[in-house]
Amino acid sequence: MNWITGFEHPAYLWAATAVLPLLGIYWLYRRSKATPVAAIFLWDRPETTPKSGSRWQFRKLPLSFFLEALSLLLFAVAAAGPFHMSPEAYPVLAVVLDNSFSMRAATPGGVSPREQGAETLRKLLARHPGRRVLLILAGREPRLCSDSRETVDFERFWTADEPAFDLAGAVALARMRSAGCELLVLTDHIPDFPLAEDTGCFAAGTPLGNTALVNVRRGEGTVLAEALNSSSRPVRVQLELSPGGVAESVELAAGERYKFVCRIPDSARRREIVVTLRTSGDDPLPFDNRVVLLPENRAPVRFAYAKGLPESAIRELDAVLAGNPDFIRADANPELVFGGPDLAAGKFHRFIWNTAGGAGQTTAALEPISARPGRALTRGLALKDLRWKADPQLRLPGEPLLQRGETELLSFRRRMDHWSDLFLNLDPESSNLSRRPFWPAFFWNLAHFVRAERPGPARSNFRSGELIDLRLADPAPREVRVFCPDGTERSAIPFRNRVMLADLPPGVSRIEAGGASWSVSVLPLSAEESQLENAGRFRREPVRVARMAESPRTPLGWIALLLAAAVLALHQYRLGVGRRTA
Repeated sequence: MNWITGFEHPAYLWAATAVLPLLGIYWLYRRSKATPVAAIFLWDRPETTPKSGSRWQFRKLPLSFFLEALSLLLFAVAAAGPFHMSPEAYPVLAVVLDNSFSMRAATPGGVSPREQGAETLRKLLARHPGRRVLLILAGREPRLCSDSRETVDFERFWTADEPAFDLAGAVALARMRSAGCELLVLTDHIPDFPLAEDTGCFAAGTPLGNTALVNVRRGEGTVLAEALNSSSRPVRVQLELSPGGVAESVELAAGERYKFVCRIPDSARRREIVVTLRTSGDDPLPFDNRVVLLPENRAPVRFAYAKGLPESAIRELDAVLAGNPDFIRADANPELVFGGPDLAAGKFHRFIWNTAGGAGQTTAALEPISARPGRALTRGLALKDLRWKADPQLRLPGEPLLQRGETELLSFRRRMDHWSDLFLNLDPESSNLSRRPFWPAFFWNLAHFVRAERPGPARSNFRSGELIDLRLADPAPREVRVFCPDGTERSAIPFRNRVMLADLPPGVSRIEAGGASWSVSVLPLSAEESQLENAGRFRREPVRVARMAESPRTPLGWIALLLAAAVLALHQYRLGVGRRTA
């Protein structure tokens, strides 16, 4: 078993320095020199005595010195009160690792806070092998990465690439996981909350000026990038697109933000683009100066008209869909089919149009139309000045999205086969929806909804920390594999044809599900983490002795005392009584 040794009173180990005066005594002591003579009366200087210690005399130390020195050392150890503990009895060590990307910041040729913290943690773990150690990452959300007594490669977990850190939440998670544990926090900022007595902290940050990309967005033909100068002096920056060329050079004042708008070349509209912020001086955190943008897959929605759809409804649909880049008519394998109440379900979304006929009523003199908030299909719809003729007796299936009093105008239903249905209660002959902003805005929402329902991620570019919602085709594969840019591989189990991916590292990751494959890019963008002027240094060791005293241990002080007495007895017997010179 691997035993861990400790001392009740380690200050008493200074008593071991008594060996040094003992060594001086032996080296300064000088015996009388033996001179052979024929007879005692021939000795001409009987009054001469040896002058012990008159000069240094380095000679081979006798056995008596080593026995006496050993006894002194044993007495010092006995006074310090040594004890040994098994790893199971030693208190748990919980280590909170700041996983935000500001931990990578360093001056040119310097050492980052993460590297300094890793060296401190390695020394601490080597000092007490076999101890139970909790490793908790303090990122956007705190999470437990390891709980083991074995040696763990903590640097594999400690990636320092998240846009935020929650130290208080990570400390609370450690307390909840193991009450009474000793805590060590490794960060680059001085904690802004009080630390308990048994909590140690190692903050190795340095206030530095920094320039960074804090917002990047890719459109159809342009890239919008926002640069921040968080230093206390003006800095000249320049944006570079590859491919795409170099944008203008701009001087940013202290704390200033600037928005670049760059055109994407026609040859690069379907390719990935690397956006880099160049600065005039040395940048302490190059991590936040470069992002990779993938082209967004915005293929138009394939739609078709079913048989039996009234001609009046087809005219209203043609008015908004003809020439609309978000829609394309495709009678083969459509994603969206417009039809009447008799439209059968299939592997497509249904838009079922119920015409009110002569029994309908208009909204001109009745209650205003209300929309259910928080729904993607009703976002940004202008509901004023609408003349909407509907059948007040018709009850639409699913969840109502638009209502006029008790009359349901539009509803949504999710089918068991993961496709969706929209039900519309509208007589187009006596309504003015197609002549108001409501009509194109609603179909823009509809195109966005259908695209989001396609297999794969909702888009290709995500900010660091965003949740990636991955939809899968039916039937879904048993496992989804994610190949991260840092070379690691992850897997996830689909639930109801969906997978939620969180905390992917920055860069381009490849997702494989069955025979399908997609790429997503995670952008390391955070204005708070890019501001390094609030970093600082702070160090406090955790209290350990009080906690160890409460744990069961085996004292070794009495054993050391008995050994010292045995050494003294041996010294007296072998060098004293044994030689008849006691």
